[in-house]
Amino acid sequence: MKKILGISFLAVVLFSSCKKDEATPTCTLSATSILGTYKTTGSTTQANAQAPIVDDFATWDACEKDDLVTLSAGGVFTTSEGATSCNPPTDPISANWTLTGNSLVISLMGFTLPAATISDFTCNGFKITNVDATSGEITVTTLTKQ
Repeated sequence: MKKILGISFLAVVLFSSCKKDEATPTCTLSATSILGTYKTTGSTTQANAQAPIVDDFATWDACEKDDLVTLSAGGVFTTSEGATSCNPPTDPISANWTLTGNSLVISLMGFTLPAATISDFTCNGFKITNVDATSGEITVTTLTKQ
């Protein structure tokens, strides 16, 4: 009887410990992995690197907080209204984008915006930092994949 209990116990321990570990997906920033539709979920500004960080997202209207940004294959960048439309509605934007390393460049109507730096990239979103070359103002925007 002790042998049967011992074998049963051993079998339970062995089979319960054979559970496969679920692989945690890793996301490496690339022109393919960044594709998708995002919503802004945070935005801060600093007058300069020594100034305090200000949460300006809290001051955005609800109709702005749910707007969407889409980075599509072929380097197409578009914006669209979310569920809540502003009055008057925000005009959609269509532009081109390129990614080199962690530097995102958007070109709109023949004008290229200064490169923005992507950080904290995950499967679910990223932060993008813009530094105004003239004033030194730093804007950090958090985008969450939809």
